[in-house]
Amino acid sequence: MCPPPTAASKPPLPSVQTTALFVLLYIFSGVTQPLLMEVAVIHGLADRRCQLYMLFYFAGTAGVSLFSGSDESLSWTTTAKTALVAAIDVVAQTMNYSGTTLAGPTIFAVVYSSVTVWCALFARLVLGRRMTIQQWTAILVVFVGLGVTGLATVDLGPDVVKGTLLVGVGSAMHAMMYVLSESLMNNGEESVSSAKFCGVYGAVACLAYGAWQVFYTSRHFVQLILEPMKESGTTIAMALAILLSILVMNMLHSATFFHTVKYCPGGSTSAGVMKGLQAALVFGATSIAFCNRIGGSEMCFTEDKLVSLLIVVAGVIMFARATDIQTRKSQGGYEDILSEVDISEVEDGRQFTV
Repeated sequence: MCPPPTAASKPPLPSVQTTALFVLLYIFSGVTQPLLMEVAVIHGLADRRCQLYMLFYFAGTAGVSLFSGSDESLSWTTTAKTALVAAIDVVAQTMNYSGTTLAGPTIFAVVYSSVTVWCALFARLVLGRRMTIQQWTAILVVFVGLGVTGLATVDLGPDVVKGTLLVGVGSAMHAMMYVLSESLMNNGEESVSSAKFCGVYGAVACLAYGAWQVFYTSRHFVQLILEPMKESGTTIAMALAILLSILVMNMLHSATFFHTVKYCPGGSTSAGVMKGLQAALVFGATSIAFCNRIGGSEMCFTEDKLVSLLIVVAGVIMFARATDIQTRKSQGGYEDILSEVDISEVEDGRQFTV
């Protein structure tokens, strides 16, 4: 086990501009991911039993470790905890993206934005963050919006309903991963870089999906992968390009996500709030790319989805505003933060707690 680093060995905080760039890239990559998954479906690469696309998805996460440089290795205790977080998210993301192939990107975008409120609830339970009446009201508004989505999917068939339920449960589990990741990276006892944490987390997930490819997919590869590829006219080169795009985009998303959780004020809660903006952008992009081209009405921007999206985004904005007000009250305004607290306390995440 590595000894806790001294205060002098801690890296400096990134600039506001750097963190803002990471946040923008986090949102962009989050919008692109469900669209790429739909492209994988179109080209016969997204059989839910094989989960081949998820191997490339988490290979991207593991690839973030390439940027860890000279970061100190994690202790065995932290590595074991990281493996547990990865195991939770393996189940969560399997449910999320399996649900996407059933329900379509637009429904996925609305339901997945509930990560915001799940983050808030789990942050209250795990990190002890206080919640104001305004924040609880915003959470209720988001759940009302999700309820509208749930009712709207009933008429779209059992597969869409099943996909919606999968994404709902997967979103809650994914939010738990957000909060546990923040807790591990800002534990105040061990210096855990976002790149190192992400690399270990991704490697564990890759091992799990790699084992599944060996023991299951390899025995059904022709029937479940090659034959659907042939039917859709997908060449090997096209398939590799799609899967590598998933890998690269998730590498970007993972790197920017863990940086956001570690350094952005509000941590996991702020990362969750950004899901609301991602939902709106996915709605527009999916409608432009896929509506009346593939699938059914689940690909289109319908009135029900518009109402649901507006309610969900309104709740997310309400929550963000309430969180900002609470942070300002508890910290005396953002302008005075760095002048009033010791830098080591900021790095430990205690001053960024909502």
